[in-house]
Amino acid sequence: MGFTRYSSKKAYKIIIGITAASPLFKWLWASCNLGKQKLFFWLLLKDRLNTRNLLRKNRVLDDYNCVLCNLGCEETCFHLFFECPFSRNCWSTLPINWNLSLSPLDMILQARLEFDSVLFREIVITVCWIIWTTRNRVIFYDGQFNLNMWKRQFRSELGLVCTKAKPSRQSLLNVWRDNYL
Repeated sequence: MGFTRYSSKKAYKIIIGITAASPLFKWLWASCNLGKQKLFFWLLLKDRLNTRNLLRKNRVLDDYNCVLCNLGCEETCFHLFFECPFSRNCWSTLPINWNLSLSPLDMILQARLEFDSVLFREIVITVCWIIWTTRNRVIFYDGQFNLNMWKRQFRSELGLVCTKAKPSRQSLLNVWRDNYL
């Protein structure tokens, strides 16, 4: 008889099917970043961060503009991390260039090729994390922000990532962090 054994894994694959995921998701989970940073970046890639425009659906706020700039732009993930003048200033301190005409996932893939270092994912995730925590400090704690403060926080957070990294990557991260402006 040609019966196969039942397994929930097989049933799940039949019901759900197989969908092709971006290689960025596997790349993300292999990073040396802290778990909270990985989860945050996964939400960013899925466009599921609680930015102000996402909260518009629930009519939670009166103002949906970006708190890090005075352009009067609605705060979306794309604006917050790539178009906002504050975040552009943050990115300009690093040798990472973004092609804003591409889709966000393709932007990351292209920038990764141009950066040409195994540290790209840890650096990008950490940069985005510090932009996000800066934004949250402004909203929830009336915090102040400037580029020098952001740089200090970035270096400090990258130091935490270094402690979690494998020894081979840890030394590279430490050298990169120590040579960062």
